[in-house]
Amino acid sequence: MRSIRKVAVQLCLAGVLVAFGSLAGASQLVPALGLANDQYAKSPGPYKVTTNAVLSDCRGLLGVLARIMLLDNSVQCNSSFPYGFASPVSTSVYYPSNIRNLDKLPVVNFVGGILSNQGQYTDLMRLWASYGFIVIISSDFINTAPTMHVLGALELSKLSQDPTSPLFGKVDLSRTIVAGHSAGGGASILSSSLLPGTLQDIDPQLHYIGSLPIEPGPIGLGSTVKTPTLVLTGAADVVVPAWAWPRLWQGGLIKAVPGWSATAHNATHFSPVRSVRENEFAGITTAWILYLGKNDPGAKEYFVGPNYKLARDPQFIRLAFNPLRVQRNEVADNLQ
Repeated sequence: MRSIRKVAVQLCLAGVLVAFGSLAGASQLVPALGLANDQYAKSPGPYKVTTNAVLSDCRGLLGVLARIMLLDNSVQCNSSFPYGFASPVSTSVYYPSNIRNLDKLPVVNFVGGILSNQGQYTDLMRLWASYGFIVIISSDFINTAPTMHVLGALELSKLSQDPTSPLFGKVDLSRTIVAGHSAGGGASILSSSLLPGTLQDIDPQLHYIGSLPIEPGPIGLGSTVKTPTLVLTGAADVVVPAWAWPRLWQGGLIKAVPGWSATAHNATHFSPVRSVRENEFAGITTAWILYLGKNDPGAKEYFVGPNYKLARDPQFIRLAFNPLRVQRNEVADNLQ
């Protein structure tokens, strides 16, 4: 009887892995496409990128599972627990290599998903930094609360004041975008709901100018966010169904500040950790941070105006009567 149960459990696990593997492969079968991906993700931005992240091939049980589920042997990890034996709490920073010759740069403060590893997001972090941003990624491998965004802000505040740091005097915390994937996406909704006084207790200069929840976990209400917010979901995501909480009580409840929602064709829950070529969100997330962080005119066209390009981008569901179509709220409609 025990042997039968053991075989049954093994078959169930195999079935789960095959199912996740099949979904992970959707982005490989149909590479990222559309207006924003063509404009911002076909090649990196104008800056070479430097990072203090120390990465290698993913190893250990979770690393092997990650490679199986992603169908990708090139996925990278750092040594943080549970992928290695280093502290589970860690941060890494990505920034333009010539930062000493630049003015202060806006910040993207990113947190990944539950049980994820920082190294799995390195392609996306590098893409954003290549457009002239300081990108910090923080993790405790749970990542469900604002704690990691607070840690990222504290780390950048310290580096900005450290004369021995390459980021000395170069961090513009007043232009910070909080972002995240999965659990970190839910955390970004919570973080962008914090009161200004709480942020100033972290650093007097700290100000959140926008939020970017990608396939967010269910925590957090859209009605509480205090910054412009873009909620992104995937049509092939079975972990965070696009029709569930991202629409019902997150993006759908953003009323007081500008809000946008978009669902990418073929995107799975693993799209944000894939290569840029296979990441349906790479281009539009870059447009979003450029619009908010630098008021870039080309990026602004994706979000502002009566004929905004996000609603015309074929990467995203656009059919008029589809509830997952690109949408924005009344406050965003009235932006100039």
